[in-house]
Amino acid sequence: MKIIIGITQEPAKLKEFLFLHHGKSGSVTEVGPFLSKMDALNWLVYLKSVIGDFEEIIPKLQSGKDSIWYGFTYEEVADI
Repeated sequence: MKIIIGITQEPAKLKEFLFLHHGKSGSVTEVGPFLSKMDALNWLVYLKSVIGDFEEIIPKLQSGKDSIWYGFTYEEVADI
């Protein structure tokens, strides 16, 4: 199983990215909205502490620093 986590201000673009790079056979879970980037980062730090093996998608610099943030996890079951 592959687990991808991160935070974003643009959940629609995130879904496009995951579909393009990882296919459609995964499960996306959105968390939030968070009121600030700091709140989203705190959630991400906690999640990293409880998940063993994952890939993190680092968000690009996004416009609107006051915009709300979302967390996400993406799980893809690997073919055996």
